[in-house]
Amino acid sequence: MSDKDLEILIPDNPVTLASGEIVVIRPFPFAKLPRVIALINSIGVGIFSLLEARNGVTVGEVESIAGTATLEIDDLVVNKVNEFVTSHFDEVIEIMGIYCSRPKEFFLDEEKGPNIEEACVILFTIIERHLVFFTKTLRPILAQIRSKTQLPGDTSSKP
Repeated sequence: MSDKDLEILIPDNPVTLASGEIVVIRPFPFAKLPRVIALINSIGVGIFSLLEARNGVTVGEVESIAGTATLEIDDLVVNKVNEFVTSHFDEVIEIMGIYCSRPKEFFLDEEKGPNIEEACVILFTIIERHLVFFTKTLRPILAQIRSKTQLPGDTSSKP
């Protein structure tokens, strides 16, 4: 599989910060998989709370030339994000660093790092990538492999 194929499976997601920095959310190296799984497992309950709150985030005015948009975030979403981040701050920063190929310190930099709204966009994009990748990309691939490995007449769902 070439790098181009990987881009098609999981495209990069750039986020432009108010500071002018561009943060690109991209697939992480395979060697980081055990750490990412451990981090996600440790914050799993909070992730589902954030997913429920996603409906409270809407995009306002979009300026395609500047590549910017305004976000409207209702108070419930802000409260859930604040609760999540204070409970799992170190894990959240490490996950953001892994997905964005940035050191954790970048997200703690008050001048160049993201503000709360930008951090929410980054977090929601990372969470959405997991759901989309596992449900829309990986599940059909696994089903196709499973169907090829089953013997004719075998109706079991085991590979």
